[in-house]
Amino acid sequence: MVFLTPEDLGWRPFVKTWVWTFFKDEEILSDQLKEYLYETFEAVIDIGLDKIRSQLSELVATVNLQQVVSTCNFLEVLVHPSMGFKGTEEEKRKLLNSIFAFSYAWGMGASLDDRSKERFDDTIREVFKNVHIPPGGSAYDYYFDLKKEKIFKNWSNKVPQFAYDKEVPYFQLLVPTSDTVKFSYCLDLLLSIEKPSFFTGQTGVGKSVVI
Repeated sequence: MVFLTPEDLGWRPFVKTWVWTFFKDEEILSDQLKEYLYETFEAVIDIGLDKIRSQLSELVATVNLQQVVSTCNFLEVLVHPSMGFKGTEEEKRKLLNSIFAFSYAWGMGASLDDRSKERFDDTIREVFKNVHIPPGGSAYDYYFDLKKEKIFKNWSNKVPQFAYDKEVPYFQLLVPTSDTVKFSYCLDLLLSIEKPSFFTGQTGVGKSVVI
């Protein structure tokens, strides 16, 4: 048996294998789009990893391959016709850019503390210049509306109206906010394809209620 460590292999063998084995249906991704997807990984991943390791702080320590796998997990669920990934080859290429930007933010940067997320936003916008992330706030303030308008929207659009129910115990009440919505959305995406997730945060922020 020959054992090769992730540090020696790097992330490329995993991604190359994943791109060409997971997306077997050419109706979803043609060979040309698979090549484009891998080229996007090549263009943006090392830049993000270098920034995270040299300048930013994580709430829970991760390894490089873990960040890349997390990015792939989001792509797995979003790059599918049932999620709205449809159209011509050129339309799919544009959608792929936006989906990748969202997946990159939450796959690479979800483990960062709030201050580091703000600093990682500069990297996200730099490497995805061709994606129209609104200028206000950070990339973490927006989701990509893949099913309808095909644009980035503020999470506030998804916050439901709070309705007080006196039958619900006080400590089980949750007033919806942009934060609860974004974290619920990301957790729901990953659980929909049975991906294990580590959901963390400070005491009292509503982790248990969100889950």
